[in-house]
Amino acid sequence: MRSTQAIRARLLMGGAVVALALPAAAHAQNQDAAEESSGGLQEIVVTAQHREERLQDVPIAVSAVAGDTLLNSGISGTRDLPQIVPSVQMTRSGPSGLFFIRGVGTTNAAAGEEGANAFYIDDVYMGDLGQTINNFNNVERIEVLKGPQGTLFGRNATGGLIHIITRDPGDRAVMKAQAGYANYGTISSQLYAAVPITDTLSADFAWTNTYQEHGWGRNVTTGADVHVQNYWGMRSKIVFRPLDTVKFTLGGDIYRNRDNLGLAWRLDDRVVGTGGQLSPGGYDTSSNQAALTDQRNWGINFKGEVELGFAKLTSVSAYRKSHNHSYFDVDGGPLNLINIDYLSDAKTVQQELRLASTSTEPFSWQLGGFYLRSEASTSPQKQTGLAFSSLGFPNGQQIDSRLVTDSYAVFGEATYSLTPSTKLTGGLRYTMDRRTFNGLIRALNADGSPGATIASITNSKLSYNALTWRVALHQEITPDISLYGSVNRGFKAGSYSLHSPPSPPVKPQYIMAYEVGLKSELFDRRLRVNLSAYHYDIDDYQIRSAAVATPGSSVLLNAATVKVDGIDLDFEAQPTERLHLFGGFTYLNSRFSQFGGPGVAIQAPIVYDMYVPGETLANSCADPALGLRDPGLVTGTTPIGGLLTCLGNVSGNKTPLAPSFVGTIGATYSVPVGASGEVRLSALYTYNSGYYFEPDNRFSQPAFGLLNASIEYRPLEHLGIELWGRNLTKSRYIVQDLSTGTGTTAVLGAPQTYGVNLKIDF
Repeated sequence: MRSTQAIRARLLMGGAVVALALPAAAHAQNQDAAEESSGGLQEIVVTAQHREERLQDVPIAVSAVAGDTLLNSGISGTRDLPQIVPSVQMTRSGPSGLFFIRGVGTTNAAAGEEGANAFYIDDVYMGDLGQTINNFNNVERIEVLKGPQGTLFGRNATGGLIHIITRDPGDRAVMKAQAGYANYGTISSQLYAAVPITDTLSADFAWTNTYQEHGWGRNVTTGADVHVQNYWGMRSKIVFRPLDTVKFTLGGDIYRNRDNLGLAWRLDDRVVGTGGQLSPGGYDTSSNQAALTDQRNWGINFKGEVELGFAKLTSVSAYRKSHNHSYFDVDGGPLNLINIDYLSDAKTVQQELRLASTSTEPFSWQLGGFYLRSEASTSPQKQTGLAFSSLGFPNGQQIDSRLVTDSYAVFGEATYSLTPSTKLTGGLRYTMDRRTFNGLIRALNADGSPGATIASITNSKLSYNALTWRVALHQEITPDISLYGSVNRGFKAGSYSLHSPPSPPVKPQYIMAYEVGLKSELFDRRLRVNLSAYHYDIDDYQIRSAAVATPGSSVLLNAATVKVDGIDLDFEAQPTERLHLFGGFTYLNSRFSQFGGPGVAIQAPIVYDMYVPGETLANSCADPALGLRDPGLVTGTTPIGGLLTCLGNVSGNKTPLAPSFVGTIGATYSVPVGASGEVRLSALYTYNSGYYFEPDNRFSQPAFGLLNASIEYRPLEHLGIELWGRNLTKSRYIVQDLSTGTGTTAVLGAPQTYGVNLKIDF
């Protein structure tokens, strides 16, 4: 679909965004004169405790990144967040984004699965993992709350949460537009416009679009381009302020994503696939079937805020819906072994009410209630290929499943000033979850229609209640230096596997977190340094495992215990008025304390190569009850490739996607040019020590570094041209590694990209 008409249409669209911006700029109101800079850092206000507070006053480790910093650093979407927040790792699995914070996360991305770290946009919880894949445009800031947030945010915030706060339209007209062109034939356009309609009513509109004509690689079997993304999205807000004490916000968004960035699987260079095939190298693949994720997501939300004098009442209501069609070749090779084609849908309704005291000294409080109803389904999911013949289903099988969840919660938190410089915070949350699951597996007939029933699960029920809590002590040493300590308990909901209906449900995951931290602003607020150290004890850690009996499927297991120790540091500096520095690091030791071994009910999955020089694994596993790790070996046979999954003991191994060290440093420097011009230089470098992908620590991603840089020239205040580059070090790194019976397949991170943007803003 690389027609010249399509390219011309995209170019015209990008040009139209800038062209539309010009008349809008002519009607924009004049900006007020900017206050003279004191040369110090800007104050950061966050809503980590559901109220606006200085970052330095919150007894929580928070990384807050402003929208302008994201743009200057080349961070254009959620997939790039790990480059600027060291404690965050992110991987893709088909239509889903999987986030890890301080080593805590989930590797499973089946329909209906929820992450171990909550994801919010403008106070709205994104229950479907497909809704975590966003490209930025109108972002005010991003807050990453590190550590369990089980009191105010509740379910599925065991490692922390990511909150994207978008801009509000105000009493002045604002317009920002951008059009760009990059390598791989990539055309992009963005527009943000906000305007006051009356003295009490204002609205905005945000648009973003990316069209990539050429892939990072190609499929050597089919000849098609792979690693391609086409994305467009719109978001709008209407803000009504009838009184100084009343604010109503109506928001909505819709976006569509068509890509195979998370599905362009290739055989890992370190294995031989079933049949003896090898990886083609680079970003190329050899799959016998094309891969594509086609997502459509949309939602509406309403937020009401009323000042009652003694307290503020906040109501957040939202409805969200997503639809996904994905198809891909699981084995990643040219043989027709395992192909999956499935449709999935998810919709959620949520309502939250909060009442927070207006006064904060010496006592502040807030109470609230939360309700969520979600419905997720995969119907149908067709699994075909030669691998199913051994199961007696020569044409494969079809899975239809549906999961309905009702979750209720009440919560409260209070802070009391023991002295003018000492504050004690305590909070409780009680959650009740009720799940109903239906699943059906049927053999496929010769014509592809569903046939005989293989397995059926009808109205299976899962219910549990959870009490989570928090205690924190905040001590101000000086007006610019403070210490805090906290103890937090959080949980991740238990669930069923929609991709493997016969599998038993996974139990909830619980975490106990202990943390101490230092927050400081030094040298007349030219340097901000925040440091924290923590220890986690996690019970029933949820982990993905390739299904032993069913090709291409995965199941969820509970590892007995996981322990995490770590140190985080964030810094920001303004040495001069024109130089801005920022960065930080995370040191992490996240390991399975107990997973498998003698006397343990749940054994860990361990994957072995069926290809070893001079020998081939026997098609059997050693008895894990005897504490043995290795299956028997047969020498002198012909290696055919593929993998054998056994169950055993991985206690002491590193947990997936938990690098020992990640460090990042960024800088922006502006140089005046002429009477009103400016040149802005920006750079961001991230070092990652590497990580494992699965509990057996069989394969790892070695250490790598990523460098982004840009130079922007503004001959006039409202007009700029930017040259940018990402991954300038040309680092080749794996973001996903998946083991199945037919081999190990990998997905690579983005290669070196570069381009030019034209910017207009008023």
